[in-house]
Amino acid sequence: MLRRDATRQSGRDRLQNDMGPTFDAVVVGAGPAGSATAAFLAERGFHVVLLDRATFPRAKPCAEYLSPQAARVLDRLGVLHQLDGEEPARLAGMEIVSPNGTRFTGRFVGGHSFRGYRDHGLALPREILDSYLVDAAVAHGAVLREETVVEGFADRVQHARTLMVRTAGRRETISARVVVGADGLNSRVAGDLRVTRRGQRRRMALVAHATHVSNMTDTGEMHVSPLGYVGLAPVGRGLTNVAVVVDLARIPDKHMNERWFHRMLRQNPELADRMSQASFVDPIRAVGPFARWTTRATGDRTLLVGDAADFCDPFTGEGIYAALRGAELAADHLVACLEADRLTEADLAPYDMARRREFGKKWIVERLVSWAVAHPKMFDRVAARFAADQSLADILVGVTGDFVPADQVLRPSYLWKLVR
Repeated sequence: MLRRDATRQSGRDRLQNDMGPTFDAVVVGAGPAGSATAAFLAERGFHVVLLDRATFPRAKPCAEYLSPQAARVLDRLGVLHQLDGEEPARLAGMEIVSPNGTRFTGRFVGGHSFRGYRDHGLALPREILDSYLVDAAVAHGAVLREETVVEGFADRVQHARTLMVRTAGRRETISARVVVGADGLNSRVAGDLRVTRRGQRRRMALVAHATHVSNMTDTGEMHVSPLGYVGLAPVGRGLTNVAVVVDLARIPDKHMNERWFHRMLRQNPELADRMSQASFVDPIRAVGPFARWTTRATGDRTLLVGDAADFCDPFTGEGIYAALRGAELAADHLVACLEADRLTEADLAPYDMARRREFGKKWIVERLVSWAVAHPKMFDRVAARFAADQSLADILVGVTGDFVPADQVLRPSYLWKLVR
């Protein structure tokens, strides 16, 4: 059962009774990256306010996959046991189907010596996951402001940054010593820093939940086609996450709508058959375009985390783990900077270096996979190599599970086996 009113009301009461001229940190966006960052900072005694335009629980278009290693951060936040009680799907690995029908499956417990925090991934609706993470932030001491839209930034002043916000039609300002942008792909905070870059490969996703999808197993699935790919994953309680990702450069009509969603399902005979008795239980929601990154994730009294900092492609399922792990990195760095009141761009720059050390090689793997998906003949060829050598598939899926080091895929001997 989700905890909702009690913990969140305590956050609102604290705001009314403890409203000072400046918070230590204002976190914009209460998804996994923002809620986790707020929780970690509040846990260390800092006065943190967490803003989101939504009211929780709320749905969010997403693949809804949590890697085996994401469980470690969820456990640290105190929500892993609660999520287990929500009957999530437990995923043993991933099955990939190439454009010509070649299939291979990589498993988290595979032909290698690496083990994750758990031997399986989790999948459950974001409205459940995000609600527990928001509650964890409040339980650790953060102030939650829902239905709050950031409209812009006031002029910078010494020792603080000020946001102009609107809540239920009422405008006000909120000041903090540091602003954390966790506001997603179209981050307003990143826009203020003018650091956003987008790749040439533009993909959009349409996502919905369905019941009665036949032949679902304990693995997630990716079905690649010349136009993009379709992802299927059980998310518990008889629901399947259905995600259609379309490469906008390959379709004649760039306006994404339900027509493309159903067309991508119908044009694949296997998927059409498996979806024949399915019923969609919520609206089809769009997200994207992807292939977005930043030249840096820091500025004067400003820091970016999660999708606001970068997001390549949902194919490798890196989003939620990167958000949670990035929140750890951000909070670890901010604690020292806040304690010393050293929050200039130069002071925060080591966070960028920490992100590159943590994610740099994984970013290369993600971009290689994204490139291969865009080249069907090459993807067919590589899929045949994976199908013929189970150890190759297990290592790749372990990298996407965030517990096998990405350099295991980038080794010359591994790459040679794929392309020879």
